[in-house]
Amino acid sequence: MPAAKISEEYQLEYGTDRIEIHQDALRPGERVLLVDDLLATGGQVWDLPPPIPGALTASGYTGYRELVAANMRHAGALRIDHAMGLVRLFWIPDGAPAMAGAYVRYPQEDLLGVLAIESHRARCLVVGEDLGTVPAEFRERLDAADILAYRVLWFEREDGAFKPPSHYAVKAAACISTHDLPTVAGWWNGADIDEKHALGLIDDADLLPARAERLADRHALVAALGEAGVAPEPPIDPAAAHTPAVTAAIHRYACASPSALLLIQADDLAGETSMLNVPGTDRERANWRRKIALEASALWQTPVGRDAARDFAARKPVGNAQD
Repeated sequence: MPAAKISEEYQLEYGTDRIEIHQDALRPGERVLLVDDLLATGGQVWDLPPPIPGALTASGYTGYRELVAANMRHAGALRIDHAMGLVRLFWIPDGAPAMAGAYVRYPQEDLLGVLAIESHRARCLVVGEDLGTVPAEFRERLDAADILAYRVLWFEREDGAFKPPSHYAVKAAACISTHDLPTVAGWWNGADIDEKHALGLIDDADLLPARAERLADRHALVAALGEAGVAPEPPIDPAAAHTPAVTAAIHRYACASPSALLLIQADDLAGETSMLNVPGTDRERANWRRKIALEASALWQTPVGRDAARDFAARKPVGNAQD
């Protein structure tokens, strides 16, 4: 996979190795809000002061450039969370409701240019998390810049059915789940539904419909596994509890996609059921603090880990990632 494309218009001088906090480029008294999406219907206030577009430009994007370079220095790939921040962010005043906020546009082409330069210098590919409320033509612009899209199996649906692996984009990073979504075992058993209900994120009246919808989703996924030829023997019962065979089959499903990059979560190798982070919560639970029950060295020795190692090693990429 090549680095992100570059234009000679953005041949900026490389900064120093030292990263400094550029406070004058941040907007005090404002916060970034992620508006309603599939992950948090009430939105997410990130409690971060947003960068000031004009200040970024006036500084020659020094702070942004140094941040990108530092993260790429020892990595082969960089994932940009909420990549739509390259074009716009939703600002709200401190303590104000979402309706008091507004989108603020950013110099997308300049930011992409800087990103491309550092990508080339570090030989580090870039993944743009393009989930949620995506501006028109934004995905096309990322594709033109050779930034990999982000394709999550839970969201790859059409009319209730899971899209077959062959329909996944080549120029993409494909995965089953993310840090903001249920693990495979948790999704299958509905652990995320139960926890969100306990946290008040799902009302009592919506609990049974949510469980019924999840069971229908399990039936749809089992059907997709069968159509893709990756279902195990004996067949998976959509109404039965999760087993390692379920996770293995779902991993084989992802392996059948032509996407240039395929991601697997340590949580799924370890068989974890609770989510690492529940969007829309802060102090209600220990987000980001749940430790995996196994030592890192043991992850590939679990039944799921052994199956994944075998299936991923046998994966044959389809197509050309530059297409």
